[in-house]
Amino acid sequence: MGIRYYAYALQPDDVAAARRDPYPFMSDDPFMDAWGQPECPDSLYLDKAWRELQHVFAGHGGNNCPRVALELVKGKVTPVGNGQHRGFVQVLPPEVVESIAKDIALVEPVDDATIKEAFPNSDADYVNEFLGRAQRFTTGLARQGLGLVYAIQ
Repeated sequence: MGIRYYAYALQPDDVAAARRDPYPFMSDDPFMDAWGQPECPDSLYLDKAWRELQHVFAGHGGNNCPRVALELVKGKVTPVGNGQHRGFVQVLPPEVVESIAKDIALVEPVDDATIKEAFPNSDADYVNEFLGRAQRFTTGLARQGLGLVYAIQ
């Protein structure tokens, strides 16, 4: 199945608790949430495109400086042997989400040649679909004054 990215909205009052233990603030079944179950909380599913978005936000493709938007997807999993890995979890407070939303709104869609140079098996349509989702999600959270918790696992 592979390593995927999931993020969930987080109330400002929950940031400190989520930093101590983020798992109660995430779904037990993020894959089902990704398919738009009506009872799931505000969430963002980036499938495996988090790698490509890391690349775009890290300043590759003409921009040498990492973008603030990198905070949304930075982190990597740690291999622990036998094909297993330890996931990465991060909590972002509302002020960071607001900064990300402002920055990610400025990110232009990627072109196929640029993304294929770094990820030969990917394509611009795939990356741009998830870029758009990330833009809408962070803009919505910022508008509501919310933070987020995300996992790459």
